[in-house]
Amino acid sequence: MIIGVIYVPDQSIKYSQLAGPFIVAAFCILPTFITYFKKEPTLKQYIIRHIIQLATIEMMVLFMIEPPNNTNQILFRVIIGAVVFIIYVIVKLTMWLQKYQQSIHLTEQLKKLQSEIIDNSNDN
Repeated sequence: MIIGVIYVPDQSIKYSQLAGPFIVAAFCILPTFITYFKKEPTLKQYIIRHIIQLATIEMMVLFMIEPPNNTNQILFRVIIGAVVFIIYVIVKLTMWLQKYQQSIHLTEQLKKLQSEIIDNSNDN
């Protein structure tokens, strides 16, 4: 606002321009609602919801990004779609690997605790 008042004081902003970021933010929250579960999902439900989440993210990105003027629009959208897919898969694999490592660490701690409890009970 301050920069606008200094450099272009004669221009005004419309309400639609003001609300634009909030509308885009609302659309960006949509994929997270798709994967929300009240209780533990089955594997089929999990896979289907994540496929729907990926499709939603792909549609949002493809509709929001405008291809440059001198490029083939179909090729541009295919490349962007492939990049979004690759990033999605990398993020999911990274999250799975992190949870897997946490579960291994937790299992080791539980085994250690269990062996300590057994040793203490044998001493008494």
